[in-house]
Amino acid sequence: MEWINNIIDSVTLSELIPHMLIVAIIAVIGAFGMSAFRAHYKHLERLEKIKQGLDPDC
Repeated sequence: MEWINNIIDSVTLSELIPHMLIVAIIAVIGAFGMSAFRAHYKHLERLEKIKQGLDPDC
């Protein structure tokens, strides 16, 4: 049970919280990046269908 006390210790938390914030920020940036990439790719597919004379909405 001492390991739990070590994790909850204020010194340990003060060292972990900045790292957790950095990981969270990177995760949010990555999610937005993936979303933008996916939207761009779908747009390119739609344009290609229009160039080929197909209906892009079906």
